[in-house]
Amino acid sequence: MLQYTISPCEALGALEQAQMAVDAGCQWIDIDPDGIDPTELSRIVEMCKSAGVILVYHHHDRLLDEHRVHGILLANNDAEPVELREKLGGHPIIGIVYSEKFSASTARRADADYLMLEDYPTLTTLSTIAEVRQALNEANLSLPIVVGGIIEPDTIASLIEAGASGINIDIRSLKGPDYMASLAQFIAVCNNL
Repeated sequence: MLQYTISPCEALGALEQAQMAVDAGCQWIDIDPDGIDPTELSRIVEMCKSAGVILVYHHHDRLLDEHRVHGILLANNDAEPVELREKLGGHPIIGIVYSEKFSASTARRADADYLMLEDYPTLTTLSTIAEVRQALNEANLSLPIVVGGIIEPDTIASLIEAGASGINIDIRSLKGPDYMASLAQFIAVCNNL
């Protein structure tokens, strides 16, 4: 599984990155709506809907119903996952950013859909991935682990071997000037594992 995080930069804006990801065959995009022009954000939402691409927001549970996106990735200071699941029912995908405060029982009660380990290789190592996977197994919680950060295509197999279920990349992992070809390479590697 590959998730692509839209992260506007000088090389490509948010809308251009969304179009690139859709055109490259990416099936999961996430974005933090903060700082994105509302018109541009609406176009991204519609583009993903038309292409059948999963779109997940970071942090903004209040926008889920309004924009009818697929889900949300929650960090420590965001809405409580259990309360959000009770409020919204089974509809949204709920991802939880892993931290020292992570609780397997909270993830279970929230019926969380995945766990995000951020900042590979800076804060997340292969041993960290393995430890988190083991802790989830011991808690009898079958939760996909998605590893995010600056990743190279040739490291994906080792991340999966360590216990990850997928990766999350952004423009920093891609090689320009042909960012779409670079993204397509990541997708091909993930599809062949």
